[in-house]
Amino acid sequence: MLKKHIITNVAAVTLGLIAASTPVHAGTAAPAKEVVAVVEEEEKPAFSGWLSFDLNSHFISYGLDVWGGGTSWGRGVFNPSFELAWATPIEGLSAVVGSWWDVNNNAPSPIGGYLQEVDIWTGLSYSYKDVSLTVLYQAWMYAEQTEQVLDITLKYNNNTFLNPAITVHNRLDASLEGVGGDGPGDAGTFFVPNLSYTFKIYEVSITPSAAMGFATDDFHGGAGGYGYTAIGISGSVPIPYLPGSWDLHGGVTYYNTSNAVIPTNPADNFVTGNIGVKLMF
Repeated sequence: MLKKHIITNVAAVTLGLIAASTPVHAGTAAPAKEVVAVVEEEEKPAFSGWLSFDLNSHFISYGLDVWGGGTSWGRGVFNPSFELAWATPIEGLSAVVGSWWDVNNNAPSPIGGYLQEVDIWTGLSYSYKDVSLTVLYQAWMYAEQTEQVLDITLKYNNNTFLNPAITVHNRLDASLEGVGGDGPGDAGTFFVPNLSYTFKIYEVSITPSAAMGFATDDFHGGAGGYGYTAIGISGSVPIPYLPGSWDLHGGVTYYNTSNAVIPTNPADNFVTGNIGVKLMF
């Protein structure tokens, strides 16, 4: 009897194995197949940009203290700005356009109200891996005149240690008058190498930075050579209560400027401050 049960069980197992190896025909249940998820790379939007509203203690233009604030924060300015970038069909190449405004009551405005200056820029930016090259033509409109500028910036940006960059700032005009009557100088060039690094503490992004500026003769109405050093630290934190991607940002920057190159600054050493909000889109 025991032998019969053993033979019966062996036969059942054998039949089960044969059934499992038999092809599945229509009308029978097929075993579930493993589903391999295909992860598609998210397509980047054709347009991106930012909109920013900033309060600044000073208006500093390549080391020049435009409104003569010096060591005081009593001549602050309001600076709204924006930039829009279009990712062209050429991989890595973007076209950009933007504007920056200077709003304050430090002097009567030739434009109207408290609007002292309107800058616009347009150009191209090309990125390959961690290297980017940006060329911008700018028109700075102030004091009933337009200062034409060509900026070229080369940057290596992977944030592994430092992000070195250099900006070659070219003023294309000669014999311009300054906002307060002090001429900014002749056509010429400022060379500005700089370093920065960004790290995070919880939700706060912190960026220490340093830059030095070297000018050609008479750029700011003085000699050529070393113009200034700027050492700063800034931070930003997301604002979760507003629609869109907003942040709150601010920072302080210490300036050392050369009286020989920038003779109109009221102080050679001073600290500036900034606070603002920014929308990324």
